[in-house]
Amino acid sequence: MPSRWFAPGRPVNGLAAPDYVVNERAAWWNPYRQHQLKGDFPVFGREDLFLSVTATNRFLYEARDVPTPSGITGPGPVSQNVFGNGRQTFVQDDVALTIDLFKGQQAFKPVDWRIRVTPVFNFNQLDVNEVGVVVIDPARGTVRRRTFFTLQEAFVEYHLLDLSDRYDFLSVEAGVLPFRSDFRGFLFEDTNLGVRLFGNADNNKWQYNLALFNQLDKDTNSQLNNYDNRDQNVLIANVYRQDWPVKGYTSSLSFHWNDDQRGFKFDDNRFLVSPAPIGVFTPNEIDVYYLGWAGEGHLGRWNVTHAFYQALGSEKVNAIAGRGVDVNAQFAALEVSYDIDWLRPRVFGLWASGDSNPRDGTGRGFSAIFDNPNFGGGGFSFWNSQGLKFTNTGLTQPGSSLADLRTSKSQGQSNFVNPGVLLFGAALDAELTPKWRGQVGFTYLRFDKTESLEFLLQAADISKSIGTELFFGTQYRPLLTNNVILQLGGGVLLPDDGFARIYDSNDIRYNVFTQIITTW
Repeated sequence: MPSRWFAPGRPVNGLAAPDYVVNERAAWWNPYRQHQLKGDFPVFGREDLFLSVTATNRFLYEARDVPTPSGITGPGPVSQNVFGNGRQTFVQDDVALTIDLFKGQQAFKPVDWRIRVTPVFNFNQLDVNEVGVVVIDPARGTVRRRTFFTLQEAFVEYHLLDLSDRYDFLSVEAGVLPFRSDFRGFLFEDTNLGVRLFGNADNNKWQYNLALFNQLDKDTNSQLNNYDNRDQNVLIANVYRQDWPVKGYTSSLSFHWNDDQRGFKFDDNRFLVSPAPIGVFTPNEIDVYYLGWAGEGHLGRWNVTHAFYQALGSEKVNAIAGRGVDVNAQFAALEVSYDIDWLRPRVFGLWASGDSNPRDGTGRGFSAIFDNPNFGGGGFSFWNSQGLKFTNTGLTQPGSSLADLRTSKSQGQSNFVNPGVLLFGAALDAELTPKWRGQVGFTYLRFDKTESLEFLLQAADISKSIGTELFFGTQYRPLLTNNVILQLGGGVLLPDDGFARIYDSNDIRYNVFTQIITTW
């Protein structure tokens, strides 16, 4: 045959070609059929050069009630409370076009080289009920609309060498590239400027990464890269071992180093995010490394995920301590589930250490680099998905389980004088049909230590109990593929004494969202 991709349908040795055509080309808009723009056939007359073009639209609508600072300096009736009307609506739409050109038949071996770019256009709108929230100027009202365009991904990949005839290999990536440093994104998950050396060994039983990132800053409202240098370097080295110590289970060891030298920074809404506008207004320098051990896999029908991190190093001038601190903080997480046909009940727990003496020169509160954990309730959880404000900084950040009192996960700095958090709960995942899946669950939340909260609020005896949240989520794929995904979910937080004391209210807090993802 002149080509395995475009073989002519003529008789061979007297046998007629079959009635169907293998690898039949189809219209570009048909998700069930193969096409050159989907990387199914080679392009430009080559046998090993492929092009995959993917257009993705992510639309999100969310209604929520979160603690919101009262706009006492703005127009309208004056509120005597620190926190006012917390009802908000948020709309975001991301339109992305990924162009992936690569050489090599990647189904059988690593690609020889790859060039990948992803331009993204973002629209976002936040509608609140208090002034001075969407931007620092209260005269700007209660609605903020923004658009942003960026090249979110732009990297090249090159295959350096093969280490065995089983395609154990060594490759390198360089540019603005995505990377998650552990199974669930507990410590670092980002798309940023860096270089990554990666590969495998011993018939793919070992995988390894060595990555160095020179972090780009983010647009405040879209959280996309804006190509300003933020004076932060992140070094990550990890290794994975498949089927160890038992088959079906993967173990991992990792090393992370966070060198954050960010100076003064106001975000795009003119709020000060560095240094943190609490305590001493002095630029801080973070020099912290993390030693990690994690694992994920199954033992029969039992599924296990776990992670442990030890953080060591120093902060030059911690805003809360008002001095340099030596970091000594810990993190642990565990999830266990059991498969019963179409049901998966699971239990989970997470602990991030807190600081019991905010002024003693030791930072015992755990803080991550750029976390985005898929754990517990994940994106359906109120606690994980919402950013809760706290005395000119944040108690939590969107997309994080940690209560680390940092101003911004993307534009602020890690902070190791914080209350920490302890959470545990249970959930039930259900594969209702091949097109429809769902989950329901609950989480009980506590602070590990409350002394840093008491110091900032100048209040005694704040309870450790945050509250209990209930969460739910459902996903529907009407075409049975991932070309159209409909999601609906949300969470409800039932506050306990600790949360009510901080925000001077025991009102129930909630979020509910719908997301539509279309991909072609």
